[in-house]
Amino acid sequence: MEIAKATNEDIELNRESYKETAWRGSILFFSIAGLSAISEMYEYSLSSYMTVFMNALSTSRKDSILQNRLKNIKDKLTMLVYDFTCMGIFEMHKLMYSFQMITMIMDGANELNKIELDFFLKGNTSLDAIEAKKPYPWLTDNGWKDIQKLDGLGEVWQGFIDALRNNGNDWKTWYDLEAPEQAEIPCGYSSKLSKFQILSLMRVIRPDRVVNSVKNFVIDRMSDYYVKSPPLDYDKIYKSSTCFTPIVFVLSPGADPLADVQKLVEAVGLGMNKFRFLALGQGMGDQAKQWIEGGAMKGQWVML
Repeated sequence: MEIAKATNEDIELNRESYKETAWRGSILFFSIAGLSAISEMYEYSLSSYMTVFMNALSTSRKDSILQNRLKNIKDKLTMLVYDFTCMGIFEMHKLMYSFQMITMIMDGANELNKIELDFFLKGNTSLDAIEAKKPYPWLTDNGWKDIQKLDGLGEVWQGFIDALRNNGNDWKTWYDLEAPEQAEIPCGYSSKLSKFQILSLMRVIRPDRVVNSVKNFVIDRMSDYYVKSPPLDYDKIYKSSTCFTPIVFVLSPGADPLADVQKLVEAVGLGMNKFRFLALGQGMGDQAKQWIEGGAMKGQWVML
């Protein structure tokens, strides 16, 4: 019983040390579970996510130092979840997902200013008219209204309106740049503001450059991997799948994945004699059902 007690304490100690990895796994699951609010197509089950999670545990680099091992698991899991999610969402939603994922990770680490995030997403939601006239014609009415709220968001923003009024030429020069997000911000705000806070600044002055600023923020927090669309890799798709769940190809006109799937059949060593494909049409339902049932018994791949 003494040995069992000591063993139990040892197990508990080891279990506790992996909690931060479990916490990251939880955050990433809820980052993809929330995508259903955008489109009903974006439904992800816990069982499909667990396949990715277990894949990350088995493929992440081993290390005898625990902290290095935990970092390797978290980095690999984040990358695999990003690849897995991008495989099933439209191009226009991929950067938005990266931003959502990173802000949730920041929130989990108590590094996220939720007031600033709320402002970036919604702006000044007050229905009251702004009494003060905007100082420059190149500022938009909505931008000037947002600036009124931005000036009071925190210590770093105090005096922002005065800085804007007193340095009009500098701000106009910066405003006229083709890529202001890559240049120094007037009045020393490049050093005063974090990459996250610069998003709010872009929102009120150059909203057309917000997307590029979001990319800079994602790269600064993670890497440029999370602003690129992962190429469609059939081998990765196969490794993240199981024999219990079907893989669905959502096709655009002219696209035909058959040739790529046949290459995958050869690459994994299944053999073309175990691969069957059927063009579905009227009256083909019964045959498709027979092929699926037969494939399950014989270990075949069936493509409809």
